[in-house]
Amino acid sequence: MLKEITNNYREKPIEYYRSELQKLDAEIIAARCGLRQDGEAVLFTIMGCEYRIAIPSFTCEKLTPDKPDFLASQMTQVFVLHFLTQGSFAESTGRFISFREYPGGDLYYKAFEGRCLKRLAFTYGIRLVTFREKCSLLGGKEISGGDAAYEFEFMPGFLIRLTIWGPDEEFPPAAQMLFSDNFPVSFLAEGAAGIGDILIGAIKRAL
Repeated sequence: MLKEITNNYREKPIEYYRSELQKLDAEIIAARCGLRQDGEAVLFTIMGCEYRIAIPSFTCEKLTPDKPDFLASQMTQVFVLHFLTQGSFAESTGRFISFREYPGGDLYYKAFEGRCLKRLAFTYGIRLVTFREKCSLLGGKEISGGDAAYEFEFMPGFLIRLTIWGPDEEFPPAAQMLFSDNFPVSFLAEGAAGIGDILIGAIKRAL
């Protein structure tokens, strides 16, 4: 069961999670989170970029030189620390869920819609070629759906699907984001909204 940590996303989250990390060791984290242990560290991959993360200091060594440094972002650090301290790995059944289907998703849907769906739709709905190019650069796998759709492995075993529909004479551009059904095991709805924000930000920065 995940702890209710809403306030910690807003109030000194790095300090909170670092203090929680002090109570753990690499062996416990590796077993619970499905990660490889490397001495007093775990090997963690986000968006195809692998890190060696020392426990409990949270000293991060980037092992994939040709990938963007995702942990340069404090927001991403928060979600990695959250996963290490409170998350558990579970296999997906192969099903994908929308944010509205996510436990607690209704409570945060308006924020998610603005931060993720509308941002994605109105940034790339009329720039589908650019969207495809950027998704491919980030290692996204093109899938069927909408006018453009890609699947990303946000972390090993945790998949996100993005779909965009361009505007027509009747409707403005639209977007959908689906999460593999194991996300709720490790992330509350507010955290999933943040993960969507991280992914879209990474697409925007892709060159």
